[in-house]
Amino acid sequence: MDKLKSLMIFMRSAQHGSFSEAARQLGMAPSAVSRAVLRLEDNLGVRLLHRTTRSLALTEDGNRFYQRCQQILNDLEEAELEVKQSQSMPIRTLRLDLIFVFGKLHIAPALLRFAAEPELNLNVSFNDRLIDLIEEGIDATVRIGMISDSGLLMQHLATARYITCASPQYLAQYGTPTTPTELLQHRCVNFIFPQTRREPNWKFEQDGKLIDLSVNSYLQFDNSEVILEAVIQGAGVVQFPKFIAAKAIARGDLQPILQPYTPQVGLPIAVLYPQKRYLSAKVRVFVEFMRELTAALKRVDVVD
Repeated sequence: MDKLKSLMIFMRSAQHGSFSEAARQLGMAPSAVSRAVLRLEDNLGVRLLHRTTRSLALTEDGNRFYQRCQQILNDLEEAELEVKQSQSMPIRTLRLDLIFVFGKLHIAPALLRFAAEPELNLNVSFNDRLIDLIEEGIDATVRIGMISDSGLLMQHLATARYITCASPQYLAQYGTPTTPTELLQHRCVNFIFPQTRREPNWKFEQDGKLIDLSVNSYLQFDNSEVILEAVIQGAGVVQFPKFIAAKAIARGDLQPILQPYTPQVGLPIAVLYPQKRYLSAKVRVFVEFMRELTAALKRVDVVD
């Protein structure tokens, strides 16, 4: 307890740049605060604070120590909260909301391994709608695309790039287009946004310039997995994120086309979580899990 008290005294002194102000807030004498920090420095064998007649400032060692102390106190705060909530909620329940297709295809299969983390319980939902994480009590979410919510912190993981492809049997019957404009004479399958019932233009790049192409799709679905199955069966040409088509391409069910025109831009894949003073241990371990997972997906060319 004496060591914990010393850490709190040091942090309060560093935060306010003053032994006197730290003493006032802690209900101690300034001389007692100064002695406590000095004992801590003697015990560590380093100087933590630069002292002048007017203020205090962290040394380089002091700044590193301060950051670690913040995490220690955060873990302690989380431990206290877990004990208080243990009667109504399992210890370390992590509530996640995952983007539907990427979550189902690539995150869900790895969640059993992640759930083996001691005393970690998972509560997972899958959907594509934007939700209020704080209002719905969600600890973290995985999303693809730009997020404008300033109340969230974002950890970038990878980039989702689009790929144009068709089944080998379709290409054998209708031929392989060699330029984007030739798609206007092909049978195209496209996604539609559920809210607007509109379909997106397809993106290509030529000589460093982006090409926005409106295709004449004859099949439109608001579900990427339905589109994938239709195209595998020979329905036509599709453009969608590479992470959807990757396994079918690896099996030979789909064949990439128009690769010289593949745009280099893509959509960010990220973990997002509410802004808090400290990052909780359960969210921190999930972020690390997602970093490892997306690194593995990069190695097999599912994401970039």
